Amino acid sequence: MTRTSIVPALLVLAAASLSLRADVCSAAEPEGLAELTGTAEADDRLDQMIGQTIMVGFSGEDEHDPGVMAVRDQLATGVIGGVALYPENISSARQLRLLTALLANANSNLVPFIAVDQEGGMVQRLTRRTGHTHYPSARKMGREAKLGTVDTAHHLYEAMAKELAAAGINVNFGPVVDLSLNPWNTVIARRKRSFGSDPGIVTTLARAFITAHREANVATVAKHFPGHGSSWGDSHKVLPDISLSWQDSELKPYVSLSQEGLLDMVMVGHLYHPRFSDGERLPASLSANAVHVLRADDGIGFRGVVVSDDMEMGAVRDRYSLEDRVVKAIDAGIDLLVFSNVKSRDPSLGIKLHGIIASAVRDGRIPRARIEAAYGRIVELKRRLTQHDPSGRNDLTAQ
Repeated sequence: MTRTSIVPALLVLAAASLSLRADVCSAAEPEGLAELTGTAEADDRLDQMIGQTIMVGFSGEDEHDPGVMAVRDQLATGVIGGVALYPENISSARQLRLLTALLANANSNLVPFIAVDQEGGMVQRLTRRTGHTHYPSARKMGREAKLGTVDTAHHLYEAMAKELAAAGINVNFGPVVDLSLNPWNTVIARRKRSFGSDPGIVTTLARAFITAHREANVATVAKHFPGHGSSWGDSHKVLPDISLSWQDSELKPYVSLSQEGLLDMVMVGHLYHPRFSDGERLPASLSANAVHVLRADDGIGFRGVVVSDDMEMGAVRDRYSLEDRVVKAIDAGIDLLVFSNVKSRDPSLGIKLHGIIASAVRDGRIPRARIEAAYGRIVELKRRLTQHDPSGRNDLTAQ
C-alpha cells in the first residue's frame, strides 16, 4: 500500500475511534467532559487576558534580530500586549517605521501598545541623531512665557505627537506632572523634566500635551504618581522615601486632569510614603493603598489604565525577586506591568512574566477578577486607539 493510500485509511480508523470514544464518554460522563472543555476554554481566556497586562523592552532594530523576533512572536501569540522602545531600538526614521509596522501587524486581534519616553529636553528617544525633531524640556516650557502659552504649547506638542504617530508609536510615557518642589532633586528638577512647582501651570501645560497627543491618536501616561518632584532619591537607583518631603499639592494635577477626562493612563512610581503604602518601606507601585487613592471618588477618581514604572529600576529590583515584584504589583491593582529589559536583555522575559502571573492566579495569590478588570481597561483603551478615539468622545456621543 502506498503512503497516499495509508493516510486516508488511518484517518478513517482514527475518526471511528474518536466517534466510539465520544459515544462511550457521552454515555458515561457527559457533565465531566463539558466541565473539562469549559476549564480548557477558561484557561485559554485567562492566558489571553494575562498577556495584555505585560509590556517589555527588547534588543534589536529589525526583523533579523533575535530580540525583535522574540517579541513579535510573543505579541502574535498573545503572551504580551505591548513593547517599550529604547535608544538601542532606534537608528533612523525609516528603520523605526519598519520596526513598528512589523510589531503592529503581529496580532490581528488587538493592536499592541508601542510605547516610548518622549518628554522633550533630556528625555526623548526619538532624537536629532536618528533623524527626528528635538523638543524643549518641560522646564523651559514652564519658564518661558512665549513657549508656555497654551497655543504655543499645543502646537509644539502637536508636532511631537504627529511625529510619534508617523513613526508607528501609539503610547507616550508623558507628560511628567510632578511638581518641581526640590531644586536638588536629581531625577526630576536637575533633568528639567517638570513644568514647574505651580500645580496650575503644570496642569495647563500637561493638558496641552495630552490634547495634542489625542488629536494624533497617541495615548499618554501621566507620571509619576503620587509625586517624584519633592524626593531626594532617584528611584532608578534606590527607593526614595518621600514621607517628609511630599506635599498634598502634588496630587492637584492628577485631580484636575481626571475631572476633565484627560487621563488615559497613570504611572505609579517606585516611591515610599505611608499614605500610599501597604507596609513599611513598600513602594507605592506595589501597594494597593496607592491604587485606592487613584481610583477612589474622594481621591483622584481615575478609571483608566494604571501603569507601573519600569519594574527593573533599582528601587524594586534590589529589594524584591522578579516573582515578588510581578505578583505584588498586579495584586495591588497595577493593570500594565512595564519591564525595560535593559538589565537582563532576556528575549524570553515576556514568557517568564506571563508564567508567573498565570501561576499566581491559579494558586490564588492573584484573584482572577483582578486580571479581568485590568484586561477590560486595557482593551477599552486599545479599542479607542483602533477607532481613532483615544478620548472616548464617540462613547459620549453615542450616549
